[in-house]
Amino acid sequence: MRPLAARALLAAALLPFLWFAVRDQLLHLRVRKVTAAENALHAVMFVLMATVIGRAFLFQAGVVFAVLPLFLVFGGIDEYVFHRRIPEAEHDAHAKGHFALLCFVATFGALMWVR
Repeated sequence: MRPLAARALLAAALLPFLWFAVRDQLLHLRVRKVTAAENALHAVMFVLMATVIGRAFLFQAGVVFAVLPLFLVFGGIDEYVFHRRIPEAEHDAHAKGHFALLCFVATFGALMWVR
């Protein structure tokens, strides 16, 4: 697959994740007050995910698959420490966002496999 077509496919796979990430941020502003510690954790996760997404579009699988475990560790901390008993709307956005992110990573993995 040509790089432009592969990037277009990655962009399409990324859109649902971006939708749910924005929705989650809006819920943080309207539904639940997020602590400074959780905001700091989200900032770290943002940097890690921006690295994964940016490097995926550059087809740098080594960096993507090296950074993903770090994101999973910080994401696990976020889920198990801060996301207990969260409002249903936020829980829904998180679950769908997680699935959308998995679809993006799976799309990237499939593109790297066929290259």
